[in-house]
Amino acid sequence: MNKFIKDGVEAGYNFVVLEPQSDLNKAIVGFDKEHGRLVYEVDELLKCFKDNSDMDAVEALEWFDYNVIDLTFMKNGPLFYDKNEKNYLTHKEKRVKL
Repeated sequence: MNKFIKDGVEAGYNFVVLEPQSDLNKAIVGFDKEHGRLVYEVDELLKCFKDNSDMDAVEALEWFDYNVIDLTFMKNGPLFYDKNEKNYLTHKEKRVKL
């Protein structure tokens, strides 16, 4: 089990985890303790999509845009961090404490 998932569960949080965990957990880079949400790094997540399917880079990005990013608007849904832009794509708060 991923360290961030384990820590969140042990702290009593209920949150959304992307599946399949065996492929996507490596994209988890933190846990937002204030809001009880996992944080996934976007580039690593896109790499996971490409490496574990027949998707190319464009298809992985389209899959993320159409099927994944909106999960952040669910209660306790994941957050998505872009390390290149150094910002959260979907979080309305100014800061997230990891």
